[in-house]
Amino acid sequence: MVVLKSSDPSALTMRRVAENCGVSAMAIYHHVNDKDQLANMAADSIFLEAVQMERNGANWRDRYVDLWCAIRAGLLDTPGAGMIWVRQAVLGPGTAHATEQMFQLLKDGGLSGSEIAEANDAVTMLSIGSVANDLTRPAKIREELGKQLSADDTPLLHANMQTYAHKDGEERYRLALTWILNGVARH
Repeated sequence: MVVLKSSDPSALTMRRVAENCGVSAMAIYHHVNDKDQLANMAADSIFLEAVQMERNGANWRDRYVDLWCAIRAGLLDTPGAGMIWVRQAVLGPGTAHATEQMFQLLKDGGLSGSEIAEANDAVTMLSIGSVANDLTRPAKIREELGKQLSADDTPLLHANMQTYAHKDGEERYRLALTWILNGVARH
């Protein structure tokens, strides 16, 4: 995973992984077919780590948010893996276990049938966007947006700039996730 601390997934090469492991590149090929499989496994391991963490919270919603926040934090802490997840579907035991746990938590929240998958899909899309945003945009970039036009031309933007530009990514993510779950719970 050290190789994926860079936000550029192309930094993941069989040779670099082998060097970090103290083995030859050919030794890596005994375990994976190619770089894409290796990338998938690396990103999937973040989901597995998140699933294995103790869930905090008194109710299904708190545990669901905690799980997604742990996944998001792992992806942001390992930007190369985060960009892999943003760019492609990651399939493996970690994502399967995480999805099962998410589905169970949504079921505990009163959802049933296709509602479970649809609600989780909405949160997955939010999460992909949140990770992509935090990995590709510098902090407080929204301040620059406020400088594009005068306050007379964009009164709502300027009136809300403090809130809009100064929440960190995790704060924004938790708020959006809460809004989605509130809507799901009302549905």
